[in-house]
Amino acid sequence: MINTKPIYSFLEAITFGQGLHKTINGVSVKLPAKYIRYFPSNYEKENFAFLKSCCGEGATILDIGAHIGLFSVVAAKIAGEYGKIFSFEPAPTTVPVLNQTIRINELGNMINPVNQAMGKEVGKITFYISEGEADNSNSLVAYKQDRKLNGVEVEVDTIDNFVMSKKLSKVNFIKIDVEGAEYDAICGGMQVLKKYKPNVILAIHPEPIKKKGDKLEDIYDLLEQLRYNITCKGEYISKEQFCNNTEMIDLHLMPI
Repeated sequence: MINTKPIYSFLEAITFGQGLHKTINGVSVKLPAKYIRYFPSNYEKENFAFLKSCCGEGATILDIGAHIGLFSVVAAKIAGEYGKIFSFEPAPTTVPVLNQTIRINELGNMINPVNQAMGKEVGKITFYISEGEADNSNSLVAYKQDRKLNGVEVEVDTIDNFVMSKKLSKVNFIKIDVEGAEYDAICGGMQVLKKYKPNVILAIHPEPIKKKGDKLEDIYDLLEQLRYNITCKGEYISKEQFCNNTEMIDLHLMPI
């Protein structure tokens, strides 16, 4: 197996940390050189189409589980100069890459990185990270068996408290990709979801949800209680289908 790390370190050096251009679903972005291969040109096509269909100029968007910031950059280009993007990333090893992505796309005036996890209570919590830089499976749940995980203490906030503290007058869209802590994130955002009725992308990870001790049934019931239309791949997903699913899926949630 070829060790590609030196190759991408070399690319990073010769581009002076300014990244490389890539077009993803028709949107031109810049990514740190060593991450350019991670994202094909049609990466999460349905999710980006959903975002574009729901948001326009001046939108306020929460990107919870921002990773290195690709979604945030595309969201910022859709929302325009009067938009506000808040990018939540708790992993201390990933935040520098997120900041680099924001910088090389010259979007520091629109994208606000937040080094916090989002849950159902404000405080501190153990977050599990691998030794790989910017691993996309870092989580509040230590469920990965194929890599060494180290627990680090991170700040945790709730969607409701964050929106209140920032005195946001609207929230148009929320992306939640929290690797097993989906139930907690939703519980911590009940008031925002009821008041502002944002459209939502919710990534569902059945394995870490189960490992954490939460139930898919409870997540589905919560979404119905909040009066959201629940779809997956453009089709309504029933409670039975949802609870029997064992694979990672992205839900598109639209207020009824």
